[in-house]
Amino acid sequence: MMRTLLAELRKIITLRSTYIILGIMVALVLLFAGFIDGYRATAASLASPDMLSGEVTSAVSVTSVLLALVGLLLFAHEYRYNLIMYTLTSTRSRSQVLLAKILAVTLFVVPMVLFVSALSPLAAYAGAHLRGLHMVHQTFNYWDLLWRNVFFAWAYAMFALVFIALIRNQIGAIIVFFIVPGTVEGILSLLLKGNAKYLPFTSLASVLKVGAPGSMSPGHSALVASAYLVVLWIFTWIMFLRRDAN
Repeated sequence: MMRTLLAELRKIITLRSTYIILGIMVALVLLFAGFIDGYRATAASLASPDMLSGEVTSAVSVTSVLLALVGLLLFAHEYRYNLIMYTLTSTRSRSQVLLAKILAVTLFVVPMVLFVSALSPLAAYAGAHLRGLHMVHQTFNYWDLLWRNVFFAWAYAMFALVFIALIRNQIGAIIVFFIVPGTVEGILSLLLKGNAKYLPFTSLASVLKVGAPGSMSPGHSALVASAYLVVLWIFTWIMFLRRDAN
C-alpha cells in the first residue's frame, strides 16, 4: 500500500498541470488579497476586526476549486493517456489504487490549504502596509477557521475525485465538476427552495459562510456534505471494482 501511495504522490509532483495550477493559485491570492483587498483597502474594511479572517475564507473558497482540479487531473491523465491499466496491474487490488489516490490527494490538499490560509492574510497585511494603511486590531478564531477551511478544501477535492472515478473521461469530468456546483444546484435550488441547503455543494458552501441567511451551522453542513461523500464513495468503489477500467 505504501508503494502505491508513494507512486500517486510522485504523479502529483511530476505533473506539469500541478505547477501551472499552483502558480495560478498563488497569483490569484496575491492579486485579490494583496492588491485589491490590501493595497486598495477601503476605510470600512480596515475598520473591521474580521478583515484578515475574511481574507482567509475568501481565498480558500476560490483556491479550493483549483486544488480539487489537481486531484481530478491526477486521475484523469491516466484515462487520457491510457495509463490506467498499468496502474491497476502494478498493485494487488483496485481498492488499493482508489484508496491511494484518496490519500495522495488528501496529503496534497491539506498542506496547500494551510499555505493559502497563511498567505492570504499576510498578503493583505503587506499590501495595506505598503500603502501606509492601518487596520484595527484583528481577531482570529484559529481552530474554527482551521477545521472549516481544511474540511471545505478536502471535501471539494473528494467530490472532484468522485466525478473522474465515475465518469472516467477527462473532459466529461471537468465539465461536470464546473457545472454541478453552480448551474445544476442553482436550478435545483429554484425547485427545492428552503430545502436547497441540503444539496451537496450548497451544504459544503455553508461550512465557510457562517451566519448566511437560511443556511445551516458549519457543523451541521459538514455532516450533510460528509453523508453525500460517504454514499458517493461507496458507490464509486463498487463501480470501480466491477467496471472495466477503460
